[in-house]
Amino acid sequence: MEKEFEFRHVDLVIAGKSINGLRGIKYMTKTEKERLYGRGNKAIAIQSGNEACEGEVKFLQWEIEALIAAIKAKDASLKLTDVSFDMVVSYQAANKVIVDVIHKAEFEGYEKGFDQGDKFMEISMKFLCTDITYQRP
Repeated sequence: MEKEFEFRHVDLVIAGKSINGLRGIKYMTKTEKERLYGRGNKAIAIQSGNEACEGEVKFLQWEIEALIAAIKAKDASLKLTDVSFDMVVSYQAANKVIVDVIHKAEFEGYEKGFDQGDKFMEISMKFLCTDITYQRP
């Protein structure tokens, strides 16, 4: 039985910076699909359309502040939702290393908040991207 990948071995790099305050990540590629009908009431084929990629990253609050500061250092007028960047996700188990590259990602928005008893702030940010290169060992 092969060893499963564990979250402790996930590394996320955004714009060259390793994200230590990573709490979670998910991403996907999907293709528009539509049934093609002809005679009768059963589909005769499946047609494919555009491909879309998207995902979500969960950060600790201080990582968001660091990304904002880095963007402001380059151009004070920019917001975190104004910039496009590549993200590299890697993870390993035993002797296997998987590296996926998320191309030209842009965050859609984010919300900050606390609840009574919270010990830290976790911020989830959804993103759109142009492509994802899934690499296998």
